[in-house]
Amino acid sequence: MKIIIAGGGITGLTTGLALHKMGFTNFEIYERADQLNEVGAGIMIQPNAMKIMDWLGIGDHCRAAGMSIMNAEITNKNLVAISRTDEKAVTDISGQKIVAIHRARLQEILYETLPKSKIHLGHSLEEFNQREDGVTLTFNTGQTETNILIGADGIHSTVRKKLFSDTSLRYSGQTCWRGIVNYQMPEENMRKAIEAWGSGVRFGFVKINTAETYWFAVAKAKAGGEDDKGKLKDQLLKLFRGFHPTIKEIITGTDLHRIIRNDIYDLRRLNAWSNGKICLLGDAAHATTPNMGQGACQGIEDAYYFSHALFNENDINNAFASFEEKRRKKVDFIVNNSWQLGQLAHHPLGRTVTKLVMRITPNKIIESQMQRLFTVEGL
Repeated sequence: MKIIIAGGGITGLTTGLALHKMGFTNFEIYERADQLNEVGAGIMIQPNAMKIMDWLGIGDHCRAAGMSIMNAEITNKNLVAISRTDEKAVTDISGQKIVAIHRARLQEILYETLPKSKIHLGHSLEEFNQREDGVTLTFNTGQTETNILIGADGIHSTVRKKLFSDTSLRYSGQTCWRGIVNYQMPEENMRKAIEAWGSGVRFGFVKINTAETYWFAVAKAKAGGEDDKGKLKDQLLKLFRGFHPTIKEIITGTDLHRIIRNDIYDLRRLNAWSNGKICLLGDAAHATTPNMGQGACQGIEDAYYFSHALFNENDINNAFASFEEKRRKKVDFIVNNSWQLGQLAHHPLGRTVTKLVMRITPNKIIESQMQRLFTVEGL
């Protein structure tokens, strides 16, 4: 049985590794980019995903390349904590720590662990046609055939658009700037992930290795906005005027070419993730807003559960159905709650209520929520 994975990002590469781990050797990954560049910014590998990194045998590589986080805090603009999740609570529940890492470093670890013969760069998927026993794929480089096609090609998935023509993205009304800066973090914040809330804006930052800090800034904006690079830092400094001096230092210290901007979308719920011999994974199936830090982590979980479903079921369609049944409830919970959190954080009344709820929510409820997020069946 031949398997082709469309997409060489975190979900696609992890899926390849998971299939390899489960004994599937006849798989290939096709990525449209000519090379895996240092794109993106930082990522928080939460305990559910770290369990899978350990299962794949690369957990220690991730820890060595990233930074283990002791506390995750939502604060006011002066960095006074409103809500805190500490390392002990996370490790007591999950047996893992949160690891902050550069997305490119994580992608590099995944790439280097896979046999190079399995990865084909510079292959852009143009068309596919299903047959009874598989799929014929047309790339910019030519045609090939497969028994199973996995669409792991992200929120703007070509596979999804051709498979389900009636799908659409949902704009959050917010845009996000992200950056990487070489910054000497104050000692008290070295192993913290901090998100500071102000009036209609948020600013987060975390160390991703001993030298670099990943940061993000979120504000309300119309979709499709563009920046004047020459005025960008002044624009950001104006948005975060009155915030703690650390935030000003992070913005001013970042090279302009290391700041990227993306509008924040999620994917409206699909009725199904598969059709025939084709199945969607990760953002291609259930892209979420980043407010719970679970987007890539859910793609990693997909890789784990999909490889097990394919191993355990004799019939491909049964495997797809089993995979979706295992994943739907958790994914829907994350997508919906992440959306609501993002909307509340930028609404004056909602922000006030959310802060109050965060302060008075009993630890048992918080721990129950973490248990739900961090549980991975069999690990």
